[in-house]
Amino acid sequence: MADQLFKRRKSALLREKNKIQKNRSQRWLFVCEGSKTEPNYIKRLIEYYNQKSDEADIIVTAEGTGRNTVSLVESVDDFLDKTAEYRRNSLIPYEKIFVLFDKDSFGAENFNRAIALCESKGYIPIWSNECFELWYLLHFEYYQCDSGRQVYYEKLSERLGEEYDKADNIFDKIHSDESIKRAYHNARKLIEEQADEASAAKKIPCTQMPVLIDMLEEKLKIKIV
Repeated sequence: MADQLFKRRKSALLREKNKIQKNRSQRWLFVCEGSKTEPNYIKRLIEYYNQKSDEADIIVTAEGTGRNTVSLVESVDDFLDKTAEYRRNSLIPYEKIFVLFDKDSFGAENFNRAIALCESKGYIPIWSNECFELWYLLHFEYYQCDSGRQVYYEKLSERLGEEYDKADNIFDKIHSDESIKRAYHNARKLIEEQADEASAAKKIPCTQMPVLIDMLEEKLKIKIV
């Protein structure tokens, strides 16, 4: 009797693990520094490209934590610990885990350490130097000045024809098939021009959003840029 019960429990556990493994292939987790700016944009971005793909949709969880750099990366483990599937089976229920954070005014050592910590844990760092709004601005123009985030806000306001508000879901205001191509190629140009600089903290302005766009193309089997 006890042996049969053990076998049933083992079989149920195996079925659950297989179900998690199947589901995780479509699930991406984004843990973000900002509570609204990045999560709102990421959700809308992937929703838009899900609709253009014949593949199964990417299921997005985007969490805004209000934490930054190293503490943000460490918070991913806290989030996973609260996930039922992870608690029961120690299986991470996400195919990919992205961590989005800005350099802002944080020290170079802290910023670089956060990137290294991400990579050591198998997370994908989508960092911005100095801030995520650089990616928005690159939808309109190539911008390579180390002028600070306040200037990005001002230039975005000019482009939008209204004051930029971090709480807005800005995706529909800046996105078109052409504008994202422009943003991607502008961002790639910034990355290439600073390729010889070893320290991410010194790559300014810079954004790793092209990494995400490449992964979206590959996963959804569509052409974005």
